[in-house]
Amino acid sequence: LANTVSTATMVLSTQQLLMAVGVGTTSAAPISATLNWIIKDGVGQFGGILFASRISDQSSVNIDNNPKRYRMVSSLTMDASSLLEVAAPLFPGSFLLIASIANIGKNIAFLTASASRAKLHHELSRNDNLGDITAKATSQSILSSLLGTGIGISLSPFVLNDIHLVL
Repeated sequence: LANTVSTATMVLSTQQLLMAVGVGTTSAAPISATLNWIIKDGVGQFGGILFASRISDQSSVNIDNNPKRYRMVSSLTMDASSLLEVAAPLFPGSFLLIASIANIGKNIAFLTASASRAKLHHELSRNDNLGDITAKATSQSILSSLLGTGIGISLSPFVLNDIHLVL
């Protein structure tokens, strides 16, 4: 359920980001929108790499010692990042800053979710069946993501220009 709602939220927040960068307006230059999008992705990926290096350098920050905590960190970081993306149209002049910070958060969320998921799957595995557990969990995640995408797309036309409805 959480993954389904999160994916629907990501569809709506992406729509808001596209509106913030000017997609759909006659004044938006396609090359400018494309460059802003690529830069925010690059900054986000770099932020994720920096976060990962901090985890490996600090023994006190160890996902294996507390995977439930980092799964919660992942969820909260993803929620905060989606909220930033939804708010981006309110500050069109700050698109790149807001979108980059949100993308750093998303990369941190994906990283901590993947790492904590690996540890949780390991703890659940019995009789050398880590691959089976991972396959089943991944297929459930894909299904919930597909449902969330459908829900987000279905809601999209109704909330297109109203940030309050998106929130």
